[in-house]
Amino acid sequence: MKKTKKILNWLIGGISFYYFLAIVFPSFLFANKLEYKSFSVHYHSNDINTEELKLVLDKSESLLYNTELFKKGISQDIFICNGYSEFTFFALMSRKAFAVNYPIFQNIFISKSSVLQNYILRNGKENNKRTLSGVIAHETVHSLLENKLGLLKYKLLPSWKNEGYCDFIANESSFNEQKGLTNICNDEVNSESASFKYFKYRKITQYLFEERKITLEKFLNDDFEMEEINKNLKKKYCTQQSI
Repeated sequence: MKKTKKILNWLIGGISFYYFLAIVFPSFLFANKLEYKSFSVHYHSNDINTEELKLVLDKSESLLYNTELFKKGISQDIFICNGYSEFTFFALMSRKAFAVNYPIFQNIFISKSSVLQNYILRNGKENNKRTLSGVIAHETVHSLLENKLGLLKYKLLPSWKNEGYCDFIANESSFNEQKGLTNICNDEVNSESASFKYFKYRKITQYLFEERKITLEKFLNDDFEMEEINKNLKKKYCTQQSI
């Protein structure tokens, strides 16, 4: 019995070790690689046209120029998975997401996507489609925030700031714009929908930068009165809504 348990522990330990290596050094699992501008993109399929992929990356980079964190010369590794199953392997705890970016290693794994049509899908029934270029920009901003703040401060950054700023730079959300604004005006919490939360985080961030004209330093370091912000969001959007 003890011998069986020992073998089982060794087996689990070995699997965990090799899984860790696959997350940290996944490039050996991907046959193709494109280095272009600020990106190193790893992928399987020879069906991916590199010129079409460059167009997607051009759009991502144009979005990234909207943040002062982005500078030429950075190198972001991106791994395009073949489908939901492979993405689940790399993103066990985030398998319903569009993509995942692991802190420290900063490898971005992309869910099922189309380079030709510039879209990405997540394995969910609703709010399951975004632009591939926008998601690449979103995930790259996570890396830029970690680089600026350091790992500890980055992990302590409130979700509304972290995800809100990334979606603000990506300039999109998976949640329908009109429905999202209606939910805000109706004080809809919709706590079951992560997509709506991200939408609201983006609108809060957009309000702070575009209406209050705050700096990035202030955004990252200051505390904000959310009740006041919510009132101002309603004042901005709800006069235009039919409630």
